[in-house]
Amino acid sequence: MAMMHCSACSDGTSPCLHNVPIFQHLDPSEIGRVQRLILQRELQADEVLFREGDASENLYIVRSGSLKLVRYSVDGKELLLDTLFPGDFYGSDGLFAPGTVQESAIAEQGSGICMIQGEKLKQLMLADPSISLKVMTYLNTKLEQYRQQLEMLCTKDVTKRICMYLHQRAVRSANLELFLSQEDIGNATHLTKETVNRKLAVLQEQQIIRITGKKKITIADLAKLKELAF
Repeated sequence: MAMMHCSACSDGTSPCLHNVPIFQHLDPSEIGRVQRLILQRELQADEVLFREGDASENLYIVRSGSLKLVRYSVDGKELLLDTLFPGDFYGSDGLFAPGTVQESAIAEQGSGICMIQGEKLKQLMLADPSISLKVMTYLNTKLEQYRQQLEMLCTKDVTKRICMYLHQRAVRSANLELFLSQEDIGNATHLTKETVNRKLAVLQEQQIIRITGKKKITIADLAKLKELAF
């Protein structure tokens, strides 16, 4: 695993760490102290950051791109649990109790990752308790996202389920261009690829989305998509 020390935020003026919720309140000098704890890694599309069962001992922050968190069924089927976008992080549970990660993290596209070793982050949190509060706030937000995900999976209307997923994805990524395959959507919504194919074709006919190639969906009418979702 090729890692390098971070130089992007050394002057405290780069927006990189300011985009991470738990560090947004820090001044430039404090950003510099955090920066010295960070190791960077660049991932190519489909490259694995960590695997289910690895030791949970670091905090991983998405600097650019996106990571999907997946588990695999006994027959090898990939189950998409969550997607992390710039500013999201993973590994906070390992800060409080040693254990192993419960998911595998795979880059959906070229992605930049910042890593802080857990023990060093604990020291930082003790020195600045407001960071601990930020972590708790972020985790509360994630709980709400998981509640929405559960609501989506309990929805029997297949079109509504797909629209809920696409809308949530667009809102969370703050981007109307979604780099998703039909298989990705099927894994996230627990639907077959064939079902996803048919429903996306209808949404495209209704000019709610535009499909480009095999891994790009553009939301053409976000308001209409939200109306179908909720």
